[in-house]
Amino acid sequence: MKVIVKVGFILTTIFFGNCSKGEDNAFVPPKEPIENTEEDNSEETTEENELGQDANQPTFNENQDPNTTDKQWVQVPELSDEFNGTELDTDKWSPTPETLWNGSDRGWYGSTRSLFDANNASVAEGYLRIEGKKYDTPQYSPKDDTSKPANRRYGGAYLYGKTYAKEGYYMEAKMKASGTAMSAAFWLKTPPIPCSSNASFGENLEIDIQECVGVFTGEKGDAWTNDDWAVDSKWDRIFHYNTHRHNAGNCYTGGKQTKGGKLNFDQKNSEAFHIYAAYWHPGGERIDFFIDGYIVKQVTPAIPFKGELRLIMSSNFYDWIEETTAEEMGFNKPLEERYTRFDWVRTWRLE
Repeated sequence: MKVIVKVGFILTTIFFGNCSKGEDNAFVPPKEPIENTEEDNSEETTEENELGQDANQPTFNENQDPNTTDKQWVQVPELSDEFNGTELDTDKWSPTPETLWNGSDRGWYGSTRSLFDANNASVAEGYLRIEGKKYDTPQYSPKDDTSKPANRRYGGAYLYGKTYAKEGYYMEAKMKASGTAMSAAFWLKTPPIPCSSNASFGENLEIDIQECVGVFTGEKGDAWTNDDWAVDSKWDRIFHYNTHRHNAGNCYTGGKQTKGGKLNFDQKNSEAFHIYAAYWHPGGERIDFFIDGYIVKQVTPAIPFKGELRLIMSSNFYDWIEETTAEEMGFNKPLEERYTRFDWVRTWRLE
């Protein structure tokens, strides 16, 4: 049985990267349902009023639907899943980041201390579950140099849609982070193939709909970071969304360009499900980010985001997370508490 808890959150949005005040066109959601005070006004919801319970409609609260046309939202079944079976639907999702190109694997298997392993992903009890794991023995990825000591001590997974997401899609996921230092992420990325051959017009693009961690380790002034941005951002209770333009081989070498923002919740990401969503406008000149049916920010990327991107669900051990004890990082918790859970993923287009 799925237990759903609805929580309020503090709207403390901070904009990162190149997002200046002049470019800030943030939509401020209604205060009554969105903004919280220091008092605890959390409330449990029932099956009857659970947000997102209608799988036949995208999740918008009143006056939040970005559709201003006479078209209707139609689900994209290839990128939608309720995870009600007992196995991952591999017709829709690839459970491994392996990307073979001219006989070479160009896949990314996680940050330096992490390994994306399909064995850490499962479907059960109505969820896609990604286990956060601390290995007894460090592991190698398929691309690592085995003549050097193995360094991947933490296990997660990376699953992506075999059908590309496109401009004009509205993508949403109901998810909850694990109770570990592993990340919980719902995002899009240009496939790791040569820029001259990719489906993003030679660009290396990324849309982060949500990325957070379940347990945050470290304090201000620790040697593991040169600044305190992660501490100040409260990464274990965050709605963190971004658009990134990365270097793309010989196609673009001008450096990373980022526009996005964040807000913080009252509760930790491991304590409550939320519905994270983004509308990638046709033409790619704007991306709207939503939380629990409310639009939070209208982002204008550094360049129009055009083409096709992978839709990804993943759990990683970030390089900037301080490595402490397994107990402090949550890896000694029961297995049920070490799962990042996706209740569902739904993708829509206007027709």
